[in-house]
Amino acid sequence: MDKETGAALAEIVDPAESPRPVFDEPLSVSIASLLEEWRNADDLRLAGLRPAMSTMIFGPPGTGKTMLAHFIAAQVGLPVVVAKLDGLISSFLGTTARNIANLFTFADRYRCVLLLDEFDAVAKLRDDPHELGEIKRVVNTLLQCVDARAGVGFTIAITNHEALLDPAVWRRFDIRIEVPNPGIEVRQEILTQRLATVFNEPVRFRFLAWLMEGASGSDIEKLTDFLRRQIAIRKDSFDFLQSLRSYVQLSAQQDAGERRQLVTGAPEELVRALFNDKATPFNQEQLAALFGKTQPTISRWVKRG
Repeated sequence: MDKETGAALAEIVDPAESPRPVFDEPLSVSIASLLEEWRNADDLRLAGLRPAMSTMIFGPPGTGKTMLAHFIAAQVGLPVVVAKLDGLISSFLGTTARNIANLFTFADRYRCVLLLDEFDAVAKLRDDPHELGEIKRVVNTLLQCVDARAGVGFTIAITNHEALLDPAVWRRFDIRIEVPNPGIEVRQEILTQRLATVFNEPVRFRFLAWLMEGASGSDIEKLTDFLRRQIAIRKDSFDFLQSLRSYVQLSAQQDAGERRQLVTGAPEELVRALFNDKATPFNQEQLAALFGKTQPTISRWVKRG
């Protein structure tokens, strides 16, 4: 607990039910390699080798970094000590550094995974002229704690802003995993997993994966939740394309993107865009099934372009 405020510095989470995140094959293979090392950490020590005990997970928001951390902990069969930033960070001089030290001391007593989410909040560059002394104190304490814990237990840090991290902190982590926004194959797999119980047309999953180019896993989850609600409400009157238009209009973005704009425009233009897409082309048979039109109608729309 923070002595001044009484706020908790951490919470304990049992990750036994953590779902397996969906990533592309190279990243999945790398994660499997990390898990193999962590499961055999004791054997590595007996062989005189130091296992990689600390991992940094970074990438854009909503890509499944926290889910991955909990999944790793579940796979090695350990509880997670999750740092509570609202308790760690204090306005009192020197208190944040003391809280960090107390957090590590607590975690070091047990077999667990220490999870430091939003890590950039306490590991910032030590060159801010407005708070140089306090930031130096916090980062120096963090460096000492991470070094000491390397011989005691596993540590996972997560950040959406890796560029803000102090380089000395960055170098303390043996493993550094970048989790990017999902590619089209991963997007399609996530969509299939989340929507297979409500409809099973493969062309719809392919189209949704195309539409969500550049989206995070969190964005895809919001889309699938919206579609599931629409299906539950409308049942037999559910209109797939109209529901997508509603979703785009109800989830406006500063940069709408060409694909989202096409969904709300004339269907003929969307058909031509899908047919002529170089990376993920749709044939006329697929487009007829997706738009509920005859193939000759789709052929006319395509030729008009």
